[in-house]
Amino acid sequence: MTDVRRVAIAARVFTLAVIASTAVVGDVGRAGVWYVLAIAAFAEALSLAQVLPETPVVVIEGVLTAAAAVASFPANEAALPYLATPALIAGIAGGFRWAGAVLVSEAVVLGAVSWALVGNYDADLAAGSVTWLTTGLGLGLLGTFTRHSITRSSTDSTYRSALDLIKQLHALSGRLTSGLDPVDLADHVLAAVGEEIVVRQAVVAVRSGSGAFTPLRYSDGAIPFSIEDADDLLYRCWQSRRPILGTSRIALPLTTETERVAVVLVDCVSQPDKRAVDRAMEHLEAQAIRLNAALLFNSVRESATSEERQRIAREVHDGVAQDVASLGYLIDNIAVTATDPEQVADVARLRKEVSRVVAELRNSVFDLRNEVAATQGVGQSLASFARHVGSHSDLTVHVTLDESTVRMRPRIEAELLRIAQEAINNARRHSGGQNLWVDCRIHPPRAEISVVDDGAGLGSGRDDSHGMKIMQERADRIGADLTVQSPAIDGHGTRVTIRID
Repeated sequence: MTDVRRVAIAARVFTLAVIASTAVVGDVGRAGVWYVLAIAAFAEALSLAQVLPETPVVVIEGVLTAAAAVASFPANEAALPYLATPALIAGIAGGFRWAGAVLVSEAVVLGAVSWALVGNYDADLAAGSVTWLTTGLGLGLLGTFTRHSITRSSTDSTYRSALDLIKQLHALSGRLTSGLDPVDLADHVLAAVGEEIVVRQAVVAVRSGSGAFTPLRYSDGAIPFSIEDADDLLYRCWQSRRPILGTSRIALPLTTETERVAVVLVDCVSQPDKRAVDRAMEHLEAQAIRLNAALLFNSVRESATSEERQRIAREVHDGVAQDVASLGYLIDNIAVTATDPEQVADVARLRKEVSRVVAELRNSVFDLRNEVAATQGVGQSLASFARHVGSHSDLTVHVTLDESTVRMRPRIEAELLRIAQEAINNARRHSGGQNLWVDCRIHPPRAEISVVDDGAGLGSGRDDSHGMKIMQERADRIGADLTVQSPAIDGHGTRVTIRID
């Protein structure tokens, strides 16, 4: 039920209650109460049935009330006060224009019916009509103001709620024992399982939008562990929301009262007994809601980051890139009129530099827009980026891709892609080489990406250069090892390697 409907019902009920109480205690004809009660019930039935919008309904209600008031006057003058109610409802439902339409309709009907039935001027009827029409005008204005308040409130309520929630989240995140980092919370999950079950290796797996399970965090250990052959176990645990025991592996669900959060896949040293599994599940109950909150917060943050990258890319493409390209056209015009050999040479160098800047801007736009898609992994996204660089530079790009169908966490994939992009861009801009080799091997939980060029090698860094620092910061955020080797090939070139073990 809308706010307008609630106010309409309240206005009709309140006015009828006032008229009825006045008729009971005063010397006023009570038939008028039945008239307006029937009219109000008819109008309410039309509104509930949605035969007509609320605004035409109140116009009809006002016309019928005016006719009943004149027809029953003076014996049943209790109908006159109800003239103000349709104006109030019309103001709320449609604004002052409809409130005015109701009052004009009532005034016309009052005059026409009075002339037809009475035949001459009746001062008492005129006084009562003017009083309640004027009251209706005031209530119509009040209804219009209420309508603006309701509209503004409904428009802003979502943002106000979001603002309150963001403030609460900001205040709360600093007080959480593990913050809102899904990886840290997954470590707590694995530790809780390890307290009750003798674990050889374990992994917390979350389900992506495509339905595939993605490793969130592996437990420590040197034994290789893959979830590629455990899809059936993970899926049955996810669907049933109950522990599933395999031969050497068990799957434990992480669920809240309303949501499935993740599944803990455990490679056990020995098959645990039911009591140990039950105790582990008790520990996981407290961890599930924490991990769910962290995953949701991380999703919101990644979505906001992606939106901001897309916005910056659009602004660069539609703003600076277009302006610099226009500058190139002006230089072309100057080149046509240049006659002095030195001037011609300078203009040519300037044009070449502008073309280089335009190309850099376009590559930057591509960098910003190139993200790991839901349908392809980091390797495919990186291969697409490398091919783009090869087609827009003098480098011959060689790509080797060995990527598992099992995906890594979105955050890890995004950081790996950004680090590799920066390494490729550095080779394109500064190496002066002829070849670029990109080798990408992704087999969760392990990943290794190397970018090698045959250029001049790594020179001395500038004080205002932050590329290597940013790459290292990104690597630290996901626990990756970043190494830079120069020279890399026969005394020249540079090799950048990102490795996650």
